[in-house]
Amino acid sequence: MNRGSDFGLPALAYHDDLRPPSLDGPQYDQPSMRRGSNQVLDWVDLRDRVVGLVARQDVFRRRAGFRVAHLLLRNRRSQVLLQRLADGRKRHPGRWGSSVAAYVASGEDYADAVRRRSKEELGIDMGELIHLGTTRMDEEGGCSKFVAVFSAQWDGEIRIDRSHVSEVRFAAVRDILRDLEAEPGRFTPTFLHLAERYLARAR
Repeated sequence: MNRGSDFGLPALAYHDDLRPPSLDGPQYDQPSMRRGSNQVLDWVDLRDRVVGLVARQDVFRRRAGFRVAHLLLRNRRSQVLLQRLADGRKRHPGRWGSSVAAYVASGEDYADAVRRRSKEELGIDMGELIHLGTTRMDEEGGCSKFVAVFSAQWDGEIRIDRSHVSEVRFAAVRDILRDLEAEPGRFTPTFLHLAERYLARAR
């Protein structure tokens, strides 16, 4: 697991506008804090420790550390489900990525975020999850995020939320890896980061 600060990174220093809000600050309404651009996230340091709160829409402007969770969903043929982001999405529209990708809301754990987002995006009530690992990656504008990766099997119906997902398809891991090498620009940066580490283990 690569968490950066385990290798002696310096302590964080903040400008006033970038400082995490105190955990003793205002309380947030639990149902609303887990959805949309107003979603409230835990601000985490380089060791994935909670140091404050940040609105999702402010993450990149404030260079916050945050958490996301990804699911690699496989079928009985060991194919992995890819989703293509809707063209109206603000970040990486039209690109292919993990079966499910979720910002982890404040007070939520990684697995619960995957289950919530699986229901919202794919219409699936997800059961057992296998945790493949957690990695840290740098994001745009100086952000850092922790990505927990899970796998699960599903051969049932999928009902996509077309406001978020343009289409989904199952593909063999070898074909996905071939396409990643040939046309990396078709995929999200996070999926590119995760594929070399976890894709083969999702089979």
